Amino acid sequence: MKRMTRAMVALAAGATAAVLALPSAANANPANEWGPYYSHNDLARVKGTIDITWNQHQTINRVDVTGQLWDDDNRYYKHGGKCAYVKFQVSNLFSHHFYTVKKYKHCGYGTAKHFAFGKKGVSSLRFKVCQIHHKSGKLSSCSDWNYLYTVESE
Repeated sequence: MKRMTRAMVALAAGATAAVLALPSAANANPANEWGPYYSHNDLARVKGTIDITWNQHQTINRVDVTGQLWDDDNRYYKHGGKCAYVKFQVSNLFSHHFYTVKKYKHCGYGTAKHFAFGKKGVSSLRFKVCQIHHKSGKLSSCSDWNYLYTVESE
């Protein structure tokens, strides 16, 4: 009986070691988390993930961004309350001029708007977080540009 118990314990220990040595989904390269980033007055925030993949020849990339935009302004509109806003710009691999690819607006204190987009051939990706007037669209309290990705950083 003792011999059988020892054999079973040894077998169980070996199986555990083998299972621990196997690669798992948890060990795969997950998308990189970023944020939170805030507007200058801290009443709008954004956070998310970014995933960069390259083609087989390492000549073209694809950048996928997901995130949440939060409205942290609890004031009524008549008392100066505003919505959250984020703008994303990219420059491509063949030019160094930035252009806007996505803009998101969210009105709703304490809630988040979920977003996702992808772009091919990205050299740099940057964004800024602001507040925006719910009717006029006038931006205020914008953060500086935050660089989320540059090819040079890889």
